[in-house]
Amino acid sequence: MAESLFMQDSWHSNHGYEAMLDFQISWLMRLAAEKEVEKPRLHEVSKDVLLRLVGKTGNKNIEIKKVEVWRQWASIDVVAEVDLIVDGKPEQHLVVIEDKAYTMLHNDQLVRYKKVVSEAYEGKREIHYWVITFFDKSEKDKKKYDTLKQDCDDAGWRLLSFYEVIDWKEDFKPTGSDLFDEFWIKTWY
Repeated sequence: MAESLFMQDSWHSNHGYEAMLDFQISWLMRLAAEKEVEKPRLHEVSKDVLLRLVGKTGNKNIEIKKVEVWRQWASIDVVAEVDLIVDGKPEQHLVVIEDKAYTMLHNDQLVRYKKVVSEAYEGKREIHYWVITFFDKSEKDKKKYDTLKQDCDDAGWRLLSFYEVIDWKEDFKPTGSDLFDEFWIKTWY
């Protein structure tokens, strides 16, 4: 895998990784709702990401009507209202994402965020809580990943590692989008 020139400079600091992930996730989810696209492969991947986040993978009869995204709403990294038509019926979802690149969860973050979201959205939308982490199941990160997984399980959130977001595999095909391919396919963290 080639190294990213965009995400890696001589500083070699990971400061800012979470902000970049927030923008990428926001962009991908909004792109999934677009009707006219220049890059069909990128659109396919963005729809796959959004449908994974709302638990609708495998269903072919889905129309993505609208996606609205907020970053740093109530200190939560990403919150997205997603309107779908599934098998001819409207559905309203809310995707809540907290990402972790270099720190662990702290001060009952997930419990506090879930309370804020529940007060604003309970009964209005089906809510999906996610933590996306740059820690993975490798030997180097296993302890941090396992700790995050347990914290997520305890708080009723789900955990995805960075490459699980896009269902990345060794044979993952580039999308033709420099912005996407540089961030998701090349090595930088």
